[in-house]
Amino acid sequence: MKGFLRYLVILCVLVFSIVSLATKIVFITTPWAVPSQELLRNFEKETGIEVEVTTIGDEKALRDKVMTATVGKVKVADVIFTGITNFGVFANGGSLEKLNNMVTKEFLDGIVGSDQFMIGDDIYGIPVYQQMVMIDYDSAALKKINAPVPKTWEEFYQVSKKLKEKGIVEYPIAFGARAWSWYLIALSMGDPLFDKNLNPTFDKPNSGGLKAMKLLKKFFDEGLISPERITNVNPHPSFWAGKAVFHQAWQGSLAISNNPAKSKVAPNARYMLLPDKHYTWSLAASLAISRFSDHKKEAFEFIKWFLSEEVQLYLYNAYGMFPANKKVFDKLGKEGKIEGYEVMSEQAKYVRYLPYYVAWYPEFENEVNNTIKEVVRGNKTPEEAVKHLSDFWKELKEEYE
Repeated sequence: MKGFLRYLVILCVLVFSIVSLATKIVFITTPWAVPSQELLRNFEKETGIEVEVTTIGDEKALRDKVMTATVGKVKVADVIFTGITNFGVFANGGSLEKLNNMVTKEFLDGIVGSDQFMIGDDIYGIPVYQQMVMIDYDSAALKKINAPVPKTWEEFYQVSKKLKEKGIVEYPIAFGARAWSWYLIALSMGDPLFDKNLNPTFDKPNSGGLKAMKLLKKFFDEGLISPERITNVNPHPSFWAGKAVFHQAWQGSLAISNNPAKSKVAPNARYMLLPDKHYTWSLAASLAISRFSDHKKEAFEFIKWFLSEEVQLYLYNAYGMFPANKKVFDKLGKEGKIEGYEVMSEQAKYVRYLPYYVAWYPEFENEVNNTIKEVVRGNKTPEEAVKHLSDFWKELKEEYE
């Protein structure tokens, strides 16, 4: 009997050890932030933490899934991919764990843009890639009409018009009928869209917001942007197919645009400094930990690993996502592996942050998306659109206050 009990105790210890070594966490993410299976297997070997990846097609679907789980006070995953556009909803909605006690100043100092994922003194996400919104273009197409790189939006319009008239491409501009196109133009014209107190500036007379709305409508009215971009707002495939010359892109997009296996524009894609006042904004993303996770320590180990050199380089090479790890970014620059580094460095001097950390901002952005479609379809004038968005902002402010 004693022998049997001793055997049972040993068996229980072994089972407990195996279970302890096989800790499993779930990572929910969009398709463009998935490490390779090889990297994930290596992480499990190194740490004993198994990672199950749940992939959601886009950030809106991911937001719906996370918030549904939050309402039920259950975890949708241990680690949550948190793009800046979802950050305010997740953090203010109670989905995310505060990371103040997990991070150190030294750790955050090695990462670009951690302040974007803070509300007050609390940090809820660790940036894993940086992503200024930029424009890249087909330099070979501009050579065909002997056109310089546009420095103003008027020059941008004239060059695009000439490209269409000369039959170089039917639709020279790959922008979507969405908020991002409006932001891109308005910010670069010098309009911050909101002041430091989050009051709109885009509704002022002769504002960049109004001018941008007019110009975007003009692009669609004159056939410089395909009407397909009203319903299918993703501008990237048409540029990579060689059907456009100017492309609303991102920091790191040349890794795809100049990859001949993925783009017909290769090797002729180049970045341009945004026209006029040059300003842009950032669409960075972070990894966050679910407030309902029972494996928070393991989740943070995964986040730290995600910022390692091998993972950061994989994300850059596979998806064109620029490393948030400063050392990796600097290493790529010193090794001459960052295409368009000079333009990118200059563009980095002109970055504003939009208020994605505010709970009402996703609703506002969604209304911008809908309103721009109304404008380019001719159902609203640019003036009516800007006034409507200002009125909608006031309604949101009253509702959320």
